[in-house]
Amino acid sequence: MKRAVSMFLVLLLWSSFFFPAVNSKAASNKQTGEKYEILEIVSHASSGSSLTTNYLNNTKDLNITTMTMKRFVALRDELDGKYDAIVISQGDYNPQTIGGSDDAPTASASQRDQQHDTKNVLNDITNLKAKQIKDFYIEKGLPVFIYKKDGSNENALRYTNSKLYKNFSPYLTNKKDNVIFFNDKLQDDFARFGLNGSLESYKTRPRFFLTSAPSSEQVMRKGDTLSFTYNIINYQHFKNKLLTVNLYIDSDFNDKYTSEEIVASKQVQGATGTISYTLPAGYSGPRYWKVEIVDETSALKDYDKGFVKFRDAVPEINVLQIMNVSGDASSLLKETNMKQRYLQTDDYKISIKTTMLTDFQKSIQTLLQERKDPSVSHEAINGLYNMLIFGFGDSYTRGGNGSAAVTDLNDNAINSVLRFIETGQSVMFTHDTFFRHDDKTNKWVTQFGDIVGQIVPKTNLGRSGINQTEKTVKVNSGLMTDYPFALDDSIAVATTHNQYYTLNLEDESIIPWYNLESKDSATYKRDIYDSWNHYYTYSKGNVTYSGTGHTIGFPDEEQKLFVNTMYRAFFGSNHAPQLTVITPQENEKIPSNQPIELSYKVEDLDLVDRTFSTKVWINDQEVYAQNDVPNGTTIIQSLPHNMPNGGTAKIKIEATDARGAKVTKEFQVIIEKVSANMEVSRTISKTLAPVDESIAIQYTITPKPLSLLTNTLLKVTNVAFEEKLPAGIEVVSLPSGFTKQGTITEGYTIKGVLPDISFIKSGTTYIAEPQTFAIQVKPTKKGTFSLSQAKLTYKDVNTQVVHLAFNAVSFVSDYKITDVTLPSTIFVNRGVPKNARLLLNVLPQEATIASVEWSENSNGQIISIDQNGVITAIQEGTAQVTAKVKDIFGNVKTTTMTVIVRIPVDSITINDFTVHVGETISIPITVSPADAKKAISYSLGNSFYAEVNGTNGTITGLKEGVTTLTVQAFNRNDELIQRTVTVTVQAIPVTAVVVSPTVVNINIGETAALTATVAPNNATYKTIEWRSSNPNIASVDENGRVTGLSTGQVTITAQAHNGVVGTAIVHVGSPLTGISLPSTLVVQKGKTINVLPYIAPIPANATTKIVSRSFTIENSYYAVVDQNGEVTAKRLGETPLTVKLIDENGKTWTASTIIRVVEHATDPTKGGNKDGWLY
Repeated sequence: MKRAVSMFLVLLLWSSFFFPAVNSKAASNKQTGEKYEILEIVSHASSGSSLTTNYLNNTKDLNITTMTMKRFVALRDELDGKYDAIVISQGDYNPQTIGGSDDAPTASASQRDQQHDTKNVLNDITNLKAKQIKDFYIEKGLPVFIYKKDGSNENALRYTNSKLYKNFSPYLTNKKDNVIFFNDKLQDDFARFGLNGSLESYKTRPRFFLTSAPSSEQVMRKGDTLSFTYNIINYQHFKNKLLTVNLYIDSDFNDKYTSEEIVASKQVQGATGTISYTLPAGYSGPRYWKVEIVDETSALKDYDKGFVKFRDAVPEINVLQIMNVSGDASSLLKETNMKQRYLQTDDYKISIKTTMLTDFQKSIQTLLQERKDPSVSHEAINGLYNMLIFGFGDSYTRGGNGSAAVTDLNDNAINSVLRFIETGQSVMFTHDTFFRHDDKTNKWVTQFGDIVGQIVPKTNLGRSGINQTEKTVKVNSGLMTDYPFALDDSIAVATTHNQYYTLNLEDESIIPWYNLESKDSATYKRDIYDSWNHYYTYSKGNVTYSGTGHTIGFPDEEQKLFVNTMYRAFFGSNHAPQLTVITPQENEKIPSNQPIELSYKVEDLDLVDRTFSTKVWINDQEVYAQNDVPNGTTIIQSLPHNMPNGGTAKIKIEATDARGAKVTKEFQVIIEKVSANMEVSRTISKTLAPVDESIAIQYTITPKPLSLLTNTLLKVTNVAFEEKLPAGIEVVSLPSGFTKQGTITEGYTIKGVLPDISFIKSGTTYIAEPQTFAIQVKPTKKGTFSLSQAKLTYKDVNTQVVHLAFNAVSFVSDYKITDVTLPSTIFVNRGVPKNARLLLNVLPQEATIASVEWSENSNGQIISIDQNGVITAIQEGTAQVTAKVKDIFGNVKTTTMTVIVRIPVDSITINDFTVHVGETISIPITVSPADAKKAISYSLGNSFYAEVNGTNGTITGLKEGVTTLTVQAFNRNDELIQRTVTVTVQAIPVTAVVVSPTVVNINIGETAALTATVAPNNATYKTIEWRSSNPNIASVDENGRVTGLSTGQVTITAQAHNGVVGTAIVHVGSPLTGISLPSTLVVQKGKTINVLPYIAPIPANATTKIVSRSFTIENSYYAVVDQNGEVTAKRLGETPLTVKLIDENGKTWTASTIIRVVEHATDPTKGGNKDGWLY
């Protein structure tokens, strides 16, 4: 967190200066008008700020945070992105420790009292913090200033055996420009690194503030959106660089933010922007967030963080307090030790059970034999409790057999506690649980010392309880200090004292929360920033340590700290899964002929737990077991109970997460022996069904054999079925005569009447055939459906009305995954991991994902990727990442993307270019160096016209038009190189149109099909326009079909969009149906006529060609005819003439006429005279 520090306060209120208060109500800790953030480290609190007094003339643009080295090494807030420079000022950084060997007490009581004043020792840096300075500042180019003045007692590198010397003295010879050793004014050096003037001019790392953020007092719920608006102060210097804004949620409540906790990420597009996230289901409590803006090329960043309150599932925290042998005076169930109202609110419930250390070590069997509660045995802790507290008591482990006697845990109890810790569940150790006197075999130290993080040297400062105090001072801020109670910077505690070992501050997982502060009256006062020795409460992963227990009767503030500790211990640890039984209910009655239809859902709200294992027992017999079940799965099993005569069935269900934390549910059902004359049952075709897919439910009615002495007809009548379906189930089909009533939103009721059941005599009994029927249903939404309201009513053979219930059946409905996608290409930079999970798109979005497997093909040489999808860049190059996504049906969809670890680009050459529609070409770009081409990113101005494949460096034309293509890369100075060119997408022109056939003959009324083929085959527009040269002779439609209308010849033209044509000739004819001749042809004797002109085709416009003709005269006495149809008249008289034609189709046509030979009458008086002619 970043706060302005007044120089006035530095001088006048140094204690507040060195230990600034935390404003837990601030939604954001950054404000407008930001200054350069400078961290100054000093050796002693009393030395004040050397920067302001000795080395800087002007600090108006600087926000200097000054702290002692002890405080610096104890703080666990993120150093990366917090400061613009670090200064290790002049001082005495003595690495000397206190204490003796691990085997013997140290010094006398008075000497130990004096050694509580540690301000002049242990002022060395840790290797952990030194590495952070080197990784996050020196290697990233941020300045680090170290005071060095040879011969001075305040030389920061004075002690050659110190970690400060070993980590930073190498820069004296292997110089780096940004590591400055100084003993004079720093104003010019600060200016050289841009640490002066307005922050808008700062070029080194992006700096921002939030203009809007949710308040920490705001209560949010599932589905609400966290939204943040940011303003980048110095954006003008980063507008040509790749900036990314990330939003983190601390999902495991460990007060750290890791790449897998990025819940939203986007590229910065301007000086201002927003980022948001929709909150999922989870436990009620605070949600800690961090907004980060990072320069992808340099990995330099800035961040802000805070928290909001969230309300959803109420966490129920079960705690087992294990008290020492001295009694139950320290019980947290006593109002003097814990106000019971503090243990439960609307947002949490803490249930505490207490036991003695002696009983905890016993087995379940032993406790049962002693008639004691078996749930307090070490054997029962996993599955019953979320947290163990070993406390509270002075000399907790002593058994009363003398000062040297220690009550050790037995090996079985030790192993149970170790396994409990290994599962990620929480354990709290307290005052005096870790110390040795003469007994070197103390198992508390040997078995749990490393786990708790207490190491040698053994200071033994706690021996004899000297320098007692009731005051503590806050070290770090987080969930432990914020919630449920916002604790002050200093809280009162029951009288206590130091412990015996040194806290291992080299362990990054150790977070000191409160240190002890000496009484005002103490002769020797503690260094309140010394978490090495004066720790009071700290955590190490899922293990917490508290110095409470020297006395009891805890003050109110300490009680609140206990509540916060239990609360954080629950949230910061691994939680056992949640198990919800759907069917059957406690003490539900089940007919003995029906199995137990068991359905239960297992959910683990720990995001890291993706699978679980589960087992089921009925009456202590294991009947079901399954491993690697996806989180959130509903288990549905039809389990036989093997109790035909009825009784009580005890059901035990167990679910265990991958780390071993388990939950157990036990309940019982009543198995009733069936006395009715009929049994009913049903089965379901599948217990896992896709939405909108049918499920068949098969119902069976089984009559029992009857042993009766009767001769009358035995019949079951009035058989009626009824079932109420849950909402969201559609009825697909029903048996004949069945009906449904209601709606899908309220649930249908199905009713039906079944045929009477007649019994027939078979030997000494009466029997009847079973009856079956089926109903088809389908779920219309995602969910778990339990069908438990099906019943059969009938009038029995004895006329009594009987009601029978069918067994319950359940099924789960979900969506199948239809598609998964990742971007084609992304860029990553060393030092800036990317969470690929945020880039994965699954369709439909409602589908449940059973698992996602991530892999990459570089074998860890170019990149690495973990199973959370976090990509880490290793070295420059290109790799492929594959995501294999499986849904709960077992369907697997795979997608890949190219990941490029940035290669610096020297130059890019690209010009405007053209691509044709449907054509894919390599983008005509030249990159120097050539192997940096894969580091180029491409973006289109309008993807309507083209699409780019960044992996292959190709572009495909989609539609005729013009768009832009922008190419980007980064040079060796981490500056953006960008070129934008115009891309013209053109059509591939038609160069030829070929019509087939080229000549067509049709008759009037007939049609013919023409086809047109365009060239080239990949021409963009292949549409053809058809037209006829004379639509009166022949027409043509849009498909090239020609219709003859009248005889003649036309040209049919097929024209492409660009005017290129192809043609065909169409002849339209009229078929010959016959020929005719005049009834009589008169020929003058001695004359010749040709009969051809007298042949008339039928119809007159017939176009059929004649291929041969022949002529015959019946009586050549009167006339003769030749092959050409020439008729010569010889004598007066008449004779028939026949014409025979053969057409092109082979048809023969004939016609006849009478040839009448006449002669001009010279003597009209002679016979035959008619009009002057003789004939």
